[in-house]
Formats: sequence, structure tokens, C-alpha cells
Amino acid sequence: MSNKKGNASEANEPVKVFKWDGVAVKNALDDAIREVMTKKLPYSENFTLMDGRLVICALAVGIAGFALAWDYFYPFPKSRPILIGCVAGYFFLMGIHTLYTMFKEKGIFVVVMQKDPAGLDPDSRWEAS
Repeated sequence: MSNKKGNASEANEPVKVFKWDGVAVKNALDDAIREVMTKKLPYSENFTLMDGRLVICALAVGIAGFALAWDYFYPFPKSRPILIGCVAGYFFLMGIHTLYTMFKEKGIFVVVMQKDPAGLDPDSRWEAS
């Protein structure tokens, strides 16, 4: 059984990284910023940016699954045109995914929404990249 007091002390332990490992330092800072914005401040995390990426990838996997099923029921010589279309659709969606990641996400790792205390104005959107 885990001890709640032990879990709280583990959460408060400082993260130790090798200062010359740039990727580890960036990931530790990203995690710290995400924790501050979601746990210490009264903001709620918004996942729509990641959901867009998941939808694109799910469509690509669906196309690949359709190609697999079609090739199972109609072996290769008969399924050639369908496979060509599915492969082209998959690569098209991966191109869209790359553009989405480069131009829409732009390295954003957390999106939080700040509720308006009065409830009159729309919620403020904060992004950290």
C-alpha cells in the first residue's frame, strides 16, 4: 500500500537533470510550467490542440486499416487501385499532420483556459511554448 504522505514528499522533490543535457532540461522546464499552470493557478487545461492532431492520425490509421481489410478480402492483383489510393491518402494525411504540427502547434506544450470571474467575458486562452 502506498502512503499518502510519501507521495506528497515525492511530488515536492526537486527534479534533478544534467545541466548539459538540453533535452532533459527543456522537458523538466516544460513539466514544471505545466504543473504550475494547471495545479497552482486556477486554470483548466484545454486539449483541443492535441485533439486535432489525434483526429488527423486516427483518419490516417483508419485508411491504413481499410487498405489492410480490402487486401485481405481481395488479394493483391485485384486490390491494387484501392491500395494505391489508400497509400496516397495516408501520405497526404501525414503531410497535413506535419503542417499542422509546424504551423498550428508551433511547439506549444500546454494550453490553459482562464475563466472570467464575472462570467461576462469569454474565457482567456493561455499558451506556453
